[in-house]
Amino acid sequence: MIDGNQVEKHYASEGITTRVLTALRNVNGSDVAITPDTLAPIDHFRVTGVDLTPEFCVAARELNTATGLADRVRILDGSALSLPIPENSFHHAYSHAALMNISDKLGVFREALRVLRPGGLLALSFAGAGPAGEPHYPLPWATTAAISFLATPDEIRGDLLAAGFQIEFVRDTNAMVAAALAPVLKQLETEGLPPLGEHVVTGENAKEWRINWMRSSAEGRLSMIEALARKPR
Repeated sequence: MIDGNQVEKHYASEGITTRVLTALRNVNGSDVAITPDTLAPIDHFRVTGVDLTPEFCVAARELNTATGLADRVRILDGSALSLPIPENSFHHAYSHAALMNISDKLGVFREALRVLRPGGLLALSFAGAGPAGEPHYPLPWATTAAISFLATPDEIRGDLLAAGFQIEFVRDTNAMVAAALAPVLKQLETEGLPPLGEHVVTGENAKEWRINWMRSSAEGRLSMIEALARKPR
C-alpha cells in the first residue's frame, strides 16, 4: 500500500511560488505578466483536482490567483484513494504522472468510477514497468523503489476492467517517447537544465531525476502508459 507520508516527503518543497515567480522574472523581466501562457514552461503540476502534497496545493492556489483563475480552478487536498468529491460529479477525469506512487491502482480506478457520471471518461498518462528490469533511481516520482509502484500495461488493463470501466485503449508509447527524448537527454547531460522548466517546482535534484528517467526509458526499463476508459452508461 502507499505510504502517504513518504510520498508527501518526496515531493514537499518550501517556497514553490517564490521560486516560480523569481525564475520567470529572471528570464522575462521584472514586469512580466503572470499568465497561463508565461507560466507554461514551468507549470506542469497545477491542475483542477486533488493533490496529496500540501505545498503543491498551496502553490497551485497562489498561482491561480496570480493568473486570475482562482474563481475557475478548485484545488483540494486529499488522496486519490479517498477523493473528497461526491459521486457522479464529473464528465471527465484525468491523472498525469501520479499512479507511479500508488500500489492500489484498482482502488484509484474504483474511486474514479464513483465520481464520474455515467458515460464519463477517465484519461491516464504515467510511467509503468518496462521489460528490461528495474529503472535507475532516483526518479522524479521516487528517490528509491520504496515509493515506486510500477505496473505493466496488461496489469492496468486488468485493474480498469475489475473496477468496472469499459476500455477505449491502453497503450505503451515508450518507444516514441524514448526517441523524442534522446536529444533532450544529450542536451541535459552536456548543458544542464534550462532556466525555466518544471525543475523550478521540484527543486535542485531535478537534473539527476530527469537523466535517470530518460535513461531508463531508453533502456526499456520503463513503459509509458496512456489509457482511456469509460464509465458504463
